[in-house]
Amino acid sequence: MIDIHTHLLHGCDDGSPDIETSLSHLKKMIAAGVSIIVVSPHFIRNTYHNTSEGIEKKFKELKSAIKKEKIPVTLFKAAEVYLDMNSKDIIKSENFTINDTDYVIVETNLTGFPTNLYEILYELVTNGYKPILAHPERYTNIIRNPELSEDIIHRNVYFQLNAGSLLGQYGKSIQKTAWFLLEKGFVHFLASDTHCKSYEYTLPIAVEEIKKNVDKYTAELLTEINPTKMLNNEKIEFFYLDSEVIEKKNFFSRIFK
Repeated sequence: MIDIHTHLLHGCDDGSPDIETSLSHLKKMIAAGVSIIVVSPHFIRNTYHNTSEGIEKKFKELKSAIKKEKIPVTLFKAAEVYLDMNSKDIIKSENFTINDTDYVIVETNLTGFPTNLYEILYELVTNGYKPILAHPERYTNIIRNPELSEDIIHRNVYFQLNAGSLLGQYGKSIQKTAWFLLEKGFVHFLASDTHCKSYEYTLPIAVEEIKKNVDKYTAELLTEINPTKMLNNEKIEFFYLDSEVIEKKNFFSRIFK
């Protein structure tokens, strides 16, 4: 498995506080079957104002510790960028894309989209970036109107679902939204978004739920196939299910009767 969204990089944000915590969680992830991990600390202006230089320093420290501990994992670096009108410039100047590709993890206000969200996303896309919207199932706008997701994806935006959302860790409404998005084929990546606060590592648990309620291929698509394409800067289809397939699956109604 490949986990494309984690807050494992120590001392950068509200994730891992120190390198010992990072190593402890890394070992847990490896034991669960993860072989490639993207560390993606927050960039939130005036809150977590990480720079590429600072991230690179921590990244080298973590890789050195991994080598010393002989942990069999491949790390890539990125940032989770909180969107504002200067996002394009900061992504470019700080090289916040994933593994020097065109893909970049972005987020916005959980309780309400800014009025200029589409304008910001348009600017990113027209400048060659491929935004991956982190945890769409957690945004109030999408919870209240899940069909809004299709409109956003049509604007060349990918969706990354949090594993914990499928398991109900953020509440029932977010869980329902997560399964709805999965049923509709509105999910391109599944990741842990781990902040190293919990002993439980949710990604493999969510993968098993997808295998049980959907199929093995979908689990592989979201945690292996698409992440591999992303790391190689290859094209990923925005829509991969047709209406007949969606109707036949109908697993959402089985889970939430």
